[in-house]
Amino acid sequence: MSQSLNSPSLNSQSLNSGGLRPAVAGLSIAVLLAATSLICGSNPVVAEQPEPRPLPGAETVEMFQAIADGKIDVKLTVKNGEEARVVARNLTDRPLTIEPPDGFAAVPILAQNQGGGGDLGNFNLPPEKFASQKVGFVCLEHGKPNPRRDMQYEIKPIDTLTDDPRVVTLLVEHGNGRCSHAVAQAAAWHLQNGMSWQQLAAKRRTHLGGGSEPYFTPQQLRGAVQMVNYLERTVDKEAAEAEPATVPESTRPYHRR
Repeated sequence: MSQSLNSPSLNSQSLNSGGLRPAVAGLSIAVLLAATSLICGSNPVVAEQPEPRPLPGAETVEMFQAIADGKIDVKLTVKNGEEARVVARNLTDRPLTIEPPDGFAAVPILAQNQGGGGDLGNFNLPPEKFASQKVGFVCLEHGKPNPRRDMQYEIKPIDTLTDDPRVVTLLVEHGNGRCSHAVAQAAAWHLQNGMSWQQLAAKRRTHLGGGSEPYFTPQQLRGAVQMVNYLERTVDKEAAEAEPATVPESTRPYHRR
């Protein structure tokens, strides 16, 4: 059961102004990085963005299988603490339509930190060409250094970083633009690193010129509490639906021998 934050009760206003947004279909992803772990989000849009049409004659391939088969090369380059870019290269002489997984991890090539993301959306790769996609992210390893622009990351399956279905679902929700970066970050540190809401409320951001300010506003933390509660309900419901139904002994049909 999730903890409650000692602050005003959650409501629809705290959802919207606190950082939770209407669900949208986008091509942004959520990425958890080493030393920093991150997840992405896109700005809310009015209409859903349709999946791109496959290129004529394109082969549809799952992203990690295509990487393992040597058909594509995928890297992630960090821009700042909240934004990065995924760059994919088609290594074959035929067009490909890439199907990314729901979530994935990003590991620094020079091994320092780790992270993850979700809901990149299908994308096309012409023969021997590059395609890039902007992504956002949240830190999943509290206390480690921020990612740097000069570091490159290798994309890995999400289970190399976390086996918590709530975190994976959070990545997908953030990638779909359902919450702001601040809400996703607070929820990620709470779920992945075990930080209490009181610890997150006490965390401060220090400025280079001196002085500091709260890392999260009370409104953002209320949004994070509500997001975690939503994630737990969603995961519990999916687990219950996945369990095989058992028929009580008293209701089973009687068969005469």
